[in-house]
Amino acid sequence: MKATLVGLLAGSAAAYDCSRLNACGRIVGQRVMRPARAAVAMAEVTEIMMPALSSTMTEGKISQWLMTEGDKVEVGDMVLVVESDKADMDVESYEEGFIAKILVPEGESAAVGAPVALLVADEADISEVAAV
Repeated sequence: MKATLVGLLAGSAAAYDCSRLNACGRIVGQRVMRPARAAVAMAEVTEIMMPALSSTMTEGKISQWLMTEGDKVEVGDMVLVVESDKADMDVESYEEGFIAKILVPEGESAAVGAPVALLVADEADISEVAAV
């Protein structure tokens, strides 16, 4: 899912809960448009989501990040290892960009479909996204 970052991300998967943001954006296709705050530049952000590795999987535990914040990611690169209810599996990226922020650290779990990291297209936007 791609979103336009305008300084409202709180830094966790729960950041998308409207009650925690104090201002919800509206969903337009695959982009989440959020109201601007101050004079923060906008960066295009792509979310890496927790995949469903089996039909019964409801959440996954991140065993290992294979890349770190700031790393360049190409389509097909293995980004993380997820422990599901059945096995540990490498998860590949379907997008390219730079890892700006890891939202779910190693050893933590996330629900299927929840964002676990944020990618940016431009390396210069990493510090803006990492700071939120």
